[in-house]
Amino acid sequence: MSETTSKSSASSPARARSHRHSAEEARREILDSATRFLQESDFRNLTVGEVMEGTTLSRPAFYQYFTDLHDLIISLLRDVETVMHQIASPWIEGEGKPIAALRESIRGVVETCVQHGHIVRAIVEAAPLDERLEQEWQSFMRRWDDAVEARIVAQQQDGLIPFFNAQRIAKALNSLDVNLVVAAFGRHPHDDPSDVLETMYHVWSGTLYGRPPHALTAKNR
Repeated sequence: MSETTSKSSASSPARARSHRHSAEEARREILDSATRFLQESDFRNLTVGEVMEGTTLSRPAFYQYFTDLHDLIISLLRDVETVMHQIASPWIEGEGKPIAALRESIRGVVETCVQHGHIVRAIVEAAPLDERLEQEWQSFMRRWDDAVEARIVAQQQDGLIPFFNAQRIAKALNSLDVNLVVAAFGRHPHDDPSDVLETMYHVWSGTLYGRPPHALTAKNR
């Protein structure tokens, strides 16, 4: 056996190993490829071929991890939801001073949408014409509405928020947020995140606590 052949044989397993993926790595690579596509285009233009073109995997590998494109984009939305709930927990869970917690939670939502607003935009645009995505989006919003309503009710009972229809206010605030972040971060170029944060903070603090944000900050920090 020649030296060249020997070197080639020795290096082949290493090359093969370099192209092997764990199940989680492969799944993540597919999700990342879809994310990049949605930054520039829409769900209606997404195909399995387009997704797998942006990976090191074969086209059939897609179906080892996702049943179809709906399963893929729903997985993306659920990933975003997990991050958002974690980062919005200060106000949602009633941690610390309410106004400081509100601002911190809104900041987290804005930061998440800077990174993932294109995913939200893709689903919001596609949902009205796609029953499966519409159901998933409605469930997503319902969970947020329920969480916000629960916090409003708790703070109403504590005398921090005036008594009004907590369910309707929660839905109104969340719907406004969706429209705002989709417009601001759904496509490039993005709006200034600081401006979006201040807008959301003013609307939420004024609606819930009924006083100017600077007065609330001074009293509750």
